[in-house]
Amino acid sequence: MIEKTPLISIIINTHNDVEYIEEAIDSALNQTYQNFEIVLYDNASEKKVFDVAEKYKDKLIYRRSESFLTLGAARNAAIAESKGKFITFLDADDIFLPQKLEMQIPLFSDPEVGLVYSNTFHLIKNDDSWVDEELYEQPMPDGNIFSNLLKGNFIPFNTAVIKRAVLENDKLKWFNESFDFCTDYDLFLRISYKYKVKYINEPLGKWRIHGSNYTFTKPHLISAERYLMIPRILDYEPELFDKYKKEMNCFVAEIFLDMSRYFIHIGQRHRAIACVLNALMNDLSSKNFRVLMHYLFSGIKNKI
Repeated sequence: MIEKTPLISIIINTHNDVEYIEEAIDSALNQTYQNFEIVLYDNASEKKVFDVAEKYKDKLIYRRSESFLTLGAARNAAIAESKGKFITFLDADDIFLPQKLEMQIPLFSDPEVGLVYSNTFHLIKNDDSWVDEELYEQPMPDGNIFSNLLKGNFIPFNTAVIKRAVLENDKLKWFNESFDFCTDYDLFLRISYKYKVKYINEPLGKWRIHGSNYTFTKPHLISAERYLMIPRILDYEPELFDKYKKEMNCFVAEIFLDMSRYFIHIGQRHRAIACVLNALMNDLSSKNFRVLMHYLFSGIKNKI
């Protein structure tokens, strides 16, 4: 059993993100679950982030790095400043809905659960207003979801709550400090390998979609970090390819396929073909074969 109202740390990482940060902080303060702390971690921003923190100085813990850190390092530094038995993350341009924590914490009554996540809204700009669009129309996996998660990261970061004991037992020490894009995916895979994950089929947050989201602006760098995740996963569990051979081969193949699309995009057809051949070595699927044929027999400007 868990405490009825354990302390939860809400971590907000920011680097010069001030346009929406007050809305993010207010959404954390407006939780129906009230035993929480907010750690605002400023990653070497200009003074304007400090000015926002001053407005909330009695309601949050403000910490600042004097030198710029990778996102993984900044998230770890923020965790080190927190004290909660549970940890959740709110990016400076996202929003928590009021009942998020109240609905999620009871699911940790099962001691095998290490992470709880939920559906979320996409917050999309439409002319001069923001429109909510529910991310998932159907329930997502829960329980033992490691093999599902190998197919792609479907856990919205702004909805995840993690048990602190899970992080304390993590031999790879939380977020990868060399990463800027796949910090959450790398950690979620390790958690889902060792613990159950529970899902709430109700939007409990809002994920703001705008022009600077890494997910959409730098997909090739995301693919590169996914490739670097493989040795970390094997370090965590050396027998992984034996236990999940098919899933791991598909995971590697998808990374090479993503990288091939990037090389096609920048006009490096030979490197794209090499990536697809690597994908085929791991997964002899008809999809990968069709992509190879397309690259071999069509021009670079044709998109798949």
